Amino acid sequence: MSYQRAIKTINHQPTNEISHVDILDHPQFMQELIGYDPWDNPRQAYADAYKALDVDWVIGIPDRCIRFEPGKSSYQAEDGTMYTEWGMSGSAWRENYLFHDEESVLAFDPVENKEGEPLVTPEYNQKNIDRCRADQALMGNSAIVTNIYYTTLFQFGIMIFDWELFLATAASEPERFQRVLRGLAEVSRRNMTMWAQEGMPLIFMHDDIAIEQGMVFRPEWYRKNLFPLYEYILEPVKARKDTKLVFVSDGNYSLVLDDLAALGFDGFVINSSAMDLEGISKHFGNRVFLAGGIDTNVLTLGTPDEVVHHVKSCLNKVRFTEGFFMHSQGDLPHNIPIENMRAYFSIKRR
Repeated sequence: MSYQRAIKTINHQPTNEISHVDILDHPQFMQELIGYDPWDNPRQAYADAYKALDVDWVIGIPDRCIRFEPGKSSYQAEDGTMYTEWGMSGSAWRENYLFHDEESVLAFDPVENKEGEPLVTPEYNQKNIDRCRADQALMGNSAIVTNIYYTTLFQFGIMIFDWELFLATAASEPERFQRVLRGLAEVSRRNMTMWAQEGMPLIFMHDDIAIEQGMVFRPEWYRKNLFPLYEYILEPVKARKDTKLVFVSDGNYSLVLDDLAALGFDGFVINSSAMDLEGISKHFGNRVFLAGGIDTNVLTLGTPDEVVHHVKSCLNKVRFTEGFFMHSQGDLPHNIPIENMRAYFSIKRR
């Protein structure tokens, strides 16, 4: 049972086969796996495809599927959200923001939220928890299912204020901006408390604290301004000894891995080829579990033989770590050649 293999992996116990966590969004490959058109019943199709692949950890099952018109690669929903073609689920982004200058950012109170920003409210958070439970029921003992808590703290600033205004305000008015960060941390703390009360074996937190070239600010900024608030956010979860915490950021966040481990994260998803997976595996050993290693560019542009070589090279890099999930760092979208998808999943043993 892949659920049990996932539990073993997050606890650094040996498994006979490679553990996998991947976000699949490849309708053609899904149809080959399950034998029917995934658009007929998308939720069931995702579940059946993950089961067919023997994936151990599933990061939610999409509740949104978008058919793009021929020749179009973007779509605007009724609420104004924009979507780019990405398999069946679409990739969302935002174009309009309520804040346009630093003073308006500094005046914002996230807890009161008079502006009506789409923060993660308790009601929305409960819907995510309920959906995670429903997804787990759909997968049964075939895989462990998590949601992804997307806007832990840094990401809140990006999504509410937009990148440029967020960075400019944080850099120019660090002391005043700290009040806003504390408010955002309070929102996340309340949401984390709800997740902790569910007693799930694994909680997955996301915060894009880095870019491909490295950290956005100097590491000292995070240690002074962000990580003490992380400790506050994580406290309800860390009080549960039966729940593991895993963290992911886009980009290269190598410089703060030790800081994050000290805060209590039990695992890391490596989402950048700029991060030294072999060095990280050797440094941490079995102190944390890892996921990552597979470059989606190789899956997309390489040959099947190159894909197999790439996977085997990845497995060699994590030889110091018992707790490891194979994971494609750019997910598995619809434009990967189907023969490369077959090659990727053909390797079952380390």
